[in-house]
Amino acid sequence: MIQMIIATLLFGLGPVLIRMGLNEGISPEHILVLRMMVALPLFAVTVLFFRQIKNSALSMRDLVFVSVVSVAGMGGAMFCFIHSINLLGASVSTLLGAMSPAITVLMAWGVGRSPITPLKIASLMVSFVGVALLILPITGIGHVGAVVAGSLAGVGYSMLANLCSSASMVAFEKYVERKSPLVAAFHITAFMFIYAEALYGIPPLAFDVKTWAVIILLGSVAWFVPFMLFFYGIRALGASKAALVQNSGPAMTVLAAGFLLNERLVFVQLVGMALVLSSVYLLKRDAAPVPPSDGDAVAFPPDGNFQDSRSL
Repeated sequence: MIQMIIATLLFGLGPVLIRMGLNEGISPEHILVLRMMVALPLFAVTVLFFRQIKNSALSMRDLVFVSVVSVAGMGGAMFCFIHSINLLGASVSTLLGAMSPAITVLMAWGVGRSPITPLKIASLMVSFVGVALLILPITGIGHVGAVVAGSLAGVGYSMLANLCSSASMVAFEKYVERKSPLVAAFHITAFMFIYAEALYGIPPLAFDVKTWAVIILLGSVAWFVPFMLFFYGIRALGASKAALVQNSGPAMTVLAAGFLLNERLVFVQLVGMALVLSSVYLLKRDAAPVPPSDGDAVAFPPDGNFQDSRSL
């Protein structure tokens, strides 16, 4: 579980960094391209370092799967989420994104018959309330209603992002049964870059130092590291549990917004953080069985697979 928690906290930086990139005049489409452009070489070097080149070979079945999931799944989720942030703002988009775990739990139950346990339901409800307490003090209930009513397109993008993200997580759970999580993350990132670059091209790269710092952080700290850990988390926990852990991300988003965008943190948001952490604790107590995996851990051995650390 520790991998998914770290991944979620780092992913939580994404909305703030995306907002900063948009403020610097980069289009949503080019943010997607630049993020993948930074992350892809990092994945390639990591795959080379851990001697995973042979394992990176794609069969025709894998090629079709990765193409579809990269374009319609993660690529679609990121594209829609960036447009949602552009239309609704990072806070409202994050609040609507908190519905994604519920969709993932239902999909995992429908596709893989992953059990919906009382503790999963409790974790889902507590985490959603926690996210609401984190976000609403920033925007105000009235503002959320006004933004949502004023930009139905933004709401539509957010809901599509949730659907694409949830479908991707369920698909990833199957993919890491036959591929190393490191290799899986590399494959998806590579195809997302190819897809985005083919559609939108690479923008002029004459950015100032501040803009380049945002782009590099977005591709490395907020994608390369968490996306790799994200796959190890899915392999260890399954899609539905991993999705529930992801609702701890808004805590990092709020903290990052306070530090980078000078947004003030209030007591209600501290309560929200406590609830989000409580939801993760409830999930950890869930007694639903998880298939044993050699991919659940925190350190890289030479073969690119983590050691078992489910006791963490």
